[in-house]
Amino acid sequence: MDEKPQIVPIKDQDALVRDNQSGAVLNTDLRALKSYRAKRDRDRRMQEEFEQMKDDMSEIKTLLHKLVNRD
Repeated sequence: MDEKPQIVPIKDQDALVRDNQSGAVLNTDLRALKSYRAKRDRDRRMQEEFEQMKDDMSEIKTLLHKLVNRD
């Protein structure tokens, strides 16, 4: 039996391999993956903080309107 290896390196691409079974190209650079995940998490936290600040500003605006329109 002449069986092909499941995972083969891609020429001139140190961090990439091809899965012969599925044809998928896979990145094996774990440092890049960790960096991507850290950036994604930072971006999510920043977006959550931004949304919270928008909610806080809306609440402040509502309270100011109530204060100004008090009889």
